[in-house]
Amino acid sequence: MVTGLAFALTIALASSAHAEEVDVAAWVNNLPTQFLVQGSKVEPTYVAAVEIRRDGDVVSILGGAPAWMERSRETIAVDSQGDMRHLVCPPGMSCDGAARPAGFLSTAALLSAARRGTLSGVARAEAYGARRVLCLPAETLGVDKPILDPCFDLASGAAIAQKNRFSGKFDGPSLDPVTLRVLPDTNKENAP
Repeated sequence: MVTGLAFALTIALASSAHAEEVDVAAWVNNLPTQFLVQGSKVEPTYVAAVEIRRDGDVVSILGGAPAWMERSRETIAVDSQGDMRHLVCPPGMSCDGAARPAGFLSTAALLSAARRGTLSGVARAEAYGARRVLCLPAETLGVDKPILDPCFDLASGAAIAQKNRFSGKFDGPSLDPVTLRVLPDTNKENAP
C-alpha cells in the first residue's frame, strides 16, 4: 500500500511539474472567433443536450431541457469596448439585469473582460477528460460571491465546466467529458 501511494504521489508531482502555465490575456486575444460545442449535462431526472456556439462577438447556448421539451436559447453579443447585451433571452427569464453571464455563457464575460483590459496573470491548464481547460476565478469576470469558477476549453475558449472552489473538484453546470465535442463552427445556417 505504501508503494502504491508513493507511486501515485510521484505521478501527481510529475504531472504538476509539467503543468502548462498560460498568460490569460494573451490566450484570450488569440482564441479562435468561432466554435461549436456539443455535449450532455446530467440533471437529477434527465440528461440535457447542450450546444454552445461562438460566432465572432456573439456567444449563445441552446439547451437546458429534456428531449421531450423545447430547448431554450440565450444569446449575448460583446462589443469592442467589452459591453454586453442580450440578443435572445429565454422565455420566462429576465435579461435586463446587471448580472454577468455565468456557467456555459462565461465565454461572453471572458471576452468582455479581455476587451476592457481587466484580465491579467497566468493560469494553469489542467485536464478535463480528454480536453485541457483553464479555470479562472469568477470574480475576474464580474461574478459576486461565487462558489464555482468557470473552466474554459484551452483550444476554443468555450466554457465547458465549473470547478468548486471549496472542494477543488469539477462541479455544477459542466458538460460530461465523454459526450463533449468541440468543433470549429462552419455551419452558419444555425448561428444565432
